[in-house]
Amino acid sequence: MAGELNRFQSLRVKITTFVVAGTVIFSAIMITAIYYYLSKTLTQSLIEQGRMVGMNLAELAAEKLVIDDVVSLRMNIEKYRQYSNIEYVIIEDFNHQVQTDTYNGDVPQELINANSFDISENSGYHIQLVSVNAGGSDQQFYDILVPIKEGLMGFTRVGMKKSYVDAEIQKTLLYLGIITSAGILVSIVVALVIITTQITRPVLYLTKAAENISLGNLDLSIEIKVKNELQILAAAIDRMRESLKTCLERIKTRPVSRF
Repeated sequence: MAGELNRFQSLRVKITTFVVAGTVIFSAIMITAIYYYLSKTLTQSLIEQGRMVGMNLAELAAEKLVIDDVVSLRMNIEKYRQYSNIEYVIIEDFNHQVQTDTYNGDVPQELINANSFDISENSGYHIQLVSVNAGGSDQQFYDILVPIKEGLMGFTRVGMKKSYVDAEIQKTLLYLGIITSAGILVSIVVALVIITTQITRPVLYLTKAAENISLGNLDLSIEIKVKNELQILAAAIDRMRESLKTCLERIKTRPVSRF
């Protein structure tokens, strides 16, 4: 009996393992899909914000550049330094010479030398992913260039922080990780409860009942209250018990033949 119990416990462990493994695989697929979706959606949203800022500045810069009011233009772009997802704003002339910027004149050389490394190109604006070494580490920005009067008067460049998207994705994945871990724990508990009540206990009960029948104990009826195939098996074993009991009673009451 101990050996049978160990086998049932092993079955419970195996089923639980399959349930947990399935949950982990599904969660991994879900998190991967969400990661790519978030990355694409947040990046597009960030670029769209930068494009809108660039277009608004392009309209403003056209007026200020006509009257050569760079000081006023500088004051207008300074407010964008308060935006957490914007790293810089640069106004260039038609020769791509910096007129004013939010770096206080100290524009990183990487931005000045940035060439056409386009990750997307649409009519009216260009996007390139640029890397700037700041504080000993490389930082990446989506550099969004919007022409001022079709480039005849210059260009606005808005640097949107790629780290902003990465931080949002990491925060979302952290929440998903916590939820997934809780889901796996709940799956383990639910699997153990279901396996114990629907499989392990009924099988042990039927094993004990079959053992009693083999020992000649035919008076105890066999019944289990589970809504699965084991209930059908229990009913079949109970019919077998009744048949054996009836056969034995007939044998006992049959007259003994004398020769």
